[in-house]
Amino acid sequence: MSRKKIMIIAVSALTLIALLVIAVPVMAADNTAPTTPTQITKTNKANVLVRLLLVQDEAKVDAFIAKAVDAGKITPDQAVKVKAFWTANHEKAATYAKRLILKRLLNAKDEAKVKAYLDKAVAAGKIQQAQEDKVLQLWETLHSPAPAAAQ
Repeated sequence: MSRKKIMIIAVSALTLIALLVIAVPVMAADNTAPTTPTQITKTNKANVLVRLLLVQDEAKVDAFIAKAVDAGKITPDQAVKVKAFWTANHEKAATYAKRLILKRLLNAKDEAKVKAYLDKAVAAGKIQQAQEDKVLQLWETLHSPAPAAAQ
């Protein structure tokens, strides 16, 4: 097998593992102030839906929707539509977010920052030490200088 094929397989396997463990909890843990009804614009609606898609716990989604209905931000009919939208699309959004985080980690220039981010994820129980080691090994492989060609 060529080196390129091995790298593609390794990146794919590592991507699946890391993305399943890291991205969604990190994105869902965002603590921002709620948007008041007077601040809701088309852009804010899109941002709210994107954030909702990243939540993986269906009970939390139901609670968020119920809270919005109780606060008068959406109608019960809109709540049904939002829930249907979440059901149809949340897995795709989570997969995309996981890929994006791994790509950003692998493209980072500073290994210390990558290690610090992964150490926090291990300490929080979001990934295992073996997964951190694999990501760091892949980062080092991608960022090591190419060997000089034999002449």
